Amino acid sequence: MRFSVTSLFDLGELPADVRRSLGLVYASSLLVIMGVNIVQQVLPVMLDPFGITDAEVGLVIAVYTAPAIVLAPLLGVAADRYGRRPLLLGGLLLFGGAGTAVAFAPSFGWVLALRTLQGVGFSAVIPLTIVLIGDLLEGHREVSGQGLKVFIDRVGEVVLPPLGGALALVGWRWPFLTYAAAIPLGLLAWAWMPETRGKAPASTGQYLRDVARVVRNPRLLLAFAAGFLRFFLDYAFFTYLPLYLVRAHGFSTAGAGLLRSFHAVGAMVTSSQAGRLAGAWDKGRLVLGAFVVSGLALLAVSFASGTGTLVPVLVFYGLANGIISPMQKSLLTQNAPLELRGGVISLDRLSQQVAKTAGVSGIGLLLAYTEMSTLFQAMAILSFVSVGLMAPLAWRSGDTPKDPLPTSGFPLPRE
Repeated sequence: MRFSVTSLFDLGELPADVRRSLGLVYASSLLVIMGVNIVQQVLPVMLDPFGITDAEVGLVIAVYTAPAIVLAPLLGVAADRYGRRPLLLGGLLLFGGAGTAVAFAPSFGWVLALRTLQGVGFSAVIPLTIVLIGDLLEGHREVSGQGLKVFIDRVGEVVLPPLGGALALVGWRWPFLTYAAAIPLGLLAWAWMPETRGKAPASTGQYLRDVARVVRNPRLLLAFAAGFLRFFLDYAFFTYLPLYLVRAHGFSTAGAGLLRSFHAVGAMVTSSQAGRLAGAWDKGRLVLGAFVVSGLALLAVSFASGTGTLVPVLVFYGLANGIISPMQKSLLTQNAPLELRGGVISLDRLSQQVAKTAGVSGIGLLLAYTEMSTLFQAMAILSFVSVGLMAPLAWRSGDTPKDPLPTSGFPLPRE
């Protein structure tokens, strides 16, 4: 059988226009995660040119992620009511233009202002990448498509930080120039991407009432809960893991960073098989099983004796993440009606932003009263307890049935 990416990820034979549109979606996803992964490596070399402190330089990341907290619900409504294409074009142009302009910023204040604008573009694009996969694919192929997105994002986690570090050796401005790639990508998306939104309710009030009704679906409640728990655990875990490795196991900061790459490798393995897994088992129960594995991995970290133990633990944590991420996204898209999908996904993004902050700060508060190894045990217990609380939702009715993907072209028109 001829090898192809679609066969590896069990996407089957897709029409050429669907493949092209998916390529634009995946490229957009990879570009916007560069907003953090590349810049993190640049922060140390920005200190001297701008005369700022360690605490101040962290604002370069904070102002980028902050707009999503406020804008996510609004942009989701816009995607459903006014269309995916205008939002994708505007988001990519703003992301690329503002990000590239940072390279020419005359002061740190300009850096922060431009990064805030870039964050607005990020807030528009990142939920759309999930929505559009759900619009373009159906059934198990939609899960496979979400799995391919997770796979590409994890490859980015491995490749982009060294790229950012290499460019930062030349100068702090150079990594920001890479964001210019978003501008031609936005123009290509406008030219080639079809409009896939459904027919939205006539009034905004009716739209909001419909969203409020739909999100009570048990499968969507499970997806929201899983998304919150995943980001709570991930941000808490990966914030305190390097500190634990350096202090308890004598790792260097570079060694701690290298160890994290094993998590990405594990996630790549399972995300590449997401469609096949969803075809064999219920997605909700797969998510719960993966959270059990995550909990066991977190528990094992607190008792790990060295690199030989930590490597397989990080791999297993990644294997679980590679199941949770695409399954959770698919639970959202396959149970949200087309005309409300942008709003539902944006509510999930808002929940995730809250989870990121709560995970780092909440688990961090425990550090004042206990040893660091106990933090991982507490996260493991939280994972196990949450599985028990989410289990009734996973055993409710299955995903909302949808029409099969047509054999050629897009399922258009949809209005």
